[in-house]
Amino acid sequence: MIADLILINGKIVTVDSHGTIAEAVAVKFGRILAVGSNEDIKLLMGEGTEVLDLEGRTVLPGFIDSHCHFTSFGIQRIMAIDCSYESGVRCIRDIQDRIRGKAKITPKGEWINVVQVDDSKLVEKRFPTRWELDEAAPDHPVCLATVGGHFYIFNSKAFELAGITKGTPDPPGGRFERDPVTGELTGGVHERAKELVQPIPFGRLPREEEVMEGIKLTLKEYASAGLTCAYDGWTDGIHLRALQRLREAGELPIRVRVDVYYTLLPDLDRCGVLQGLGDDWLKICGIKVVCDGAISARTAAVSQPYLHKPNYYGELAITGEELRRVVLEGYGRGYRFCVHANGDRAINMCLDVLEEAQERYPRRDPRNRIIHCTVVNPAIIERLKKLNILPTIFGAYPYYHGDKILPAFGAERLQWMFAARSMLDAGLKVAAHSDHPASPYPPLLGIHSLVNRRSARGVPIGERQKVSVMEAIKLYTINAAYHSFDEDKLGSIEPGKLADFVVLGEDILTIPTERIKDIPVEMTIIEGRIIYRRG
Repeated sequence: MIADLILINGKIVTVDSHGTIAEAVAVKFGRILAVGSNEDIKLLMGEGTEVLDLEGRTVLPGFIDSHCHFTSFGIQRIMAIDCSYESGVRCIRDIQDRIRGKAKITPKGEWINVVQVDDSKLVEKRFPTRWELDEAAPDHPVCLATVGGHFYIFNSKAFELAGITKGTPDPPGGRFERDPVTGELTGGVHERAKELVQPIPFGRLPREEEVMEGIKLTLKEYASAGLTCAYDGWTDGIHLRALQRLREAGELPIRVRVDVYYTLLPDLDRCGVLQGLGDDWLKICGIKVVCDGAISARTAAVSQPYLHKPNYYGELAITGEELRRVVLEGYGRGYRFCVHANGDRAINMCLDVLEEAQERYPRRDPRNRIIHCTVVNPAIIERLKKLNILPTIFGAYPYYHGDKILPAFGAERLQWMFAARSMLDAGLKVAAHSDHPASPYPPLLGIHSLVNRRSARGVPIGERQKVSVMEAIKLYTINAAYHSFDEDKLGSIEPGKLADFVVLGEDILTIPTERIKDIPVEMTIIEGRIIYRRG
């Protein structure tokens, strides 16, 4: 059989079960035809074969992000003001100036939305208050979202329009921050309390075309980082419609897997839609539920208090009773669950419910997932193994957020966070993710972070959880493929699998590990087609 494409003179890191390193690979009809030496693969070359000389460069299976938020980020970039550090924001005054500029061109009474604010990267080392937002836009409701989500700051106009006062009680799964002396609202809003202030995210429903454009832009950027598949972790109806329209038009830049938010579960069930529906480009994988707060916001539900906030144990976003009701109802109807749980308190609550669901409605290969699974201990690791639950952990967080979470947890507790080493040693099929936009999306930064376990300032962040370079690669390839039931198609370079590759400018297996994050991505290939080429 004559190949459509061959890649020769390379270092092909196959990530197969034998750790094979090859020189060349052949592709036919978008799938891998053969892997081997230059001489063997050249035998498959014919008149119409495209030949790509790698000139010694390293090839890995295409990277897979096992949990991110490209659908909501795509909307953010169209409907909100980017106030990230990367956009040039350095202080609260910078945020206020951007809000003022937006207010000048926005009719009074319409929402102004701000995203990606990181208190640890501001000069003041804190978030703006309600009153500082008032200074910038007294006549507009303002919602400021933090970099990791789960925590928001609103101004006075937003509370006024929603009828929220200091006498308004906290809703289940949410909390309003208040002045400890006066009880006055300070602007801070946790978890589901946001729905009382801004029931519709961003204050208006986006148009389907806006969602499509945002998704396309974001996934093209993902492709430039070597991602060939991204697993969206909070997909609702408008996202699904946009993704299907892009798939139908052949305009999905990379492969997509989705977890549908649990509020849509009745609609899916009514239509007979289960996970697995879709194809190699777009597939529904599970039901998403959120249990607690965020690590980057230091609001995860933990059993030991945060060091920087005496007697503070984080936030639960759902009661145990409601989680049990949702999971048991859905599990009995055949759905698998992918539950956001960061802190050990939330993780144990989640494990209790998933264990009961599996006992009540036994399933041979459920592959339920705990998203983030950040703060663990030996008992949790053992329960994950016993229940055969898949954890997916933050990749880039030790590097990107390490300097701000260290004061909240302390060096010793960080030895049991982002616990890749302990999970692998226990035989768990752990994967890694960016949670983008909560941290940068490049998988090479995640691999760098998990291997080196140092913050951006070079401070050790849980060094006992270090993994090898090859182990970290697997967390973004074959293990991530397993999380979406794709291990027979994606995640390694083996005959019969889809021809998804990333070509690197340096050898990730031999360069000093502190340089991994700076390795250039030369090409990203999906089904034998180059979808991104550097320069």
